[in-house]
Amino acid sequence: MKKATTILMTFALAGVLSTLSFAQQDQSQPDQSQPSPSTQSAPDPSSGQQPSTPSQDSSTTQDPRGSSFNGMIVKAAGKYVLNSTDTTYQLDDQKKAKQFVGQNVKINGTLDASTNMIHVSDVSPTN
Repeated sequence: MKKATTILMTFALAGVLSTLSFAQQDQSQPDQSQPSPSTQSAPDPSSGQQPSTPSQDSSTTQDPRGSSFNGMIVKAAGKYVLNSTDTTYQLDDQKKAKQFVGQNVKINGTLDASTNMIHVSDVSPTN
């Protein structure tokens, strides 16, 4: 009887230790699906700081449907582009852009910052 109790206690102890061992391994490896604290955009309420927002230059304004971009449509390297005061944007809708070559325009659309391409929703001339 004493031998059976010792064996049972040994197995119980082994089970507890292996569970603790796995728990420690999980804590030592960061979860890749959760952003690290340095990449989280939510502010810490206890710090009293507001979240930072990217600065906007004078040629763009935020719109719930996207952004507005002002500049002149010109042809560069065989494509129509929007030349604003600070940068040149590629345009995904060449047909809409072609109608306004040489004119100052306002383009509504969304910017793909990785390619500097505006996905054009609407183009209208400005005066």
